Amino acid sequence: MIELMIALVISGVLFSGLMAIFIANLDHYRRTIDINRLTEELQAIMSVMTTEIRRAGYSGTANVDIGTHTNTNPFMANGVDINVDATKDCILFAYDHNSDGILPSISSSYDDERYGFRLLKNQVMNTGTAAVNVIQTRGYGGTYSCTPSSGDGWQNLSDVHLINITNLQFTLTTDTMTTGPGSTGIAMRSVDITLTGQLVYDPTVTETLTEHVKVRNDEYIGNDGGEEQVYQGRQ
Repeated sequence: MIELMIALVISGVLFSGLMAIFIANLDHYRRTIDINRLTEELQAIMSVMTTEIRRAGYSGTANVDIGTHTNTNPFMANGVDINVDATKDCILFAYDHNSDGILPSISSSYDDERYGFRLLKNQVMNTGTAAVNVIQTRGYGGTYSCTPSSGDGWQNLSDVHLINITNLQFTLTTDTMTTGPGSTGIAMRSVDITLTGQLVYDPTVTETLTEHVKVRNDEYIGNDGGEEQVYQGRQ
């Protein structure tokens, strides 16, 4: 009888230990899945942003300006050219998506070739739930502005039910290389992106990604005749 009771106690201890190991492994497996899911979502968002930003300033007809000492590329004009706002959580840019060299008027009926990404904070999904931050992208006809407003045509890029974006930072850097007399040279732009997110249902799962984006279309600046000579032709 005593031997049986001892055996039952030992079996119970062993079973409890095995269950503890099983539960720990199960929790580790679940957390690994959560981390992978968050990483994949953030990587997809980062890929969209880097691909688009890299094209900034492209014009399909920029070659017509070569030798003319003029700049007719509308995709790098003031108010349209790549720009990061003061808070560094929004970027605006334009490029010639259909390669016709024409910047169309703003319209929701077609691709008006103006783009942007921004961090929109404190979005409430449902009543009683915590607010989350979301990355938005400018839709056709949306306001070409970093300042959010009701019905401004910007659309969510990140999933508010899955990810809370805790940080989005764009740093625009311009390096100028002198290639001739006076101010003649090349303006080379790049954007550094920092993106941090956490799972909505488990804020302890967090991930940060960084990316350096070289804008393909450099700005060639010449002081011949006091005018700016620019060529951008890579999408």
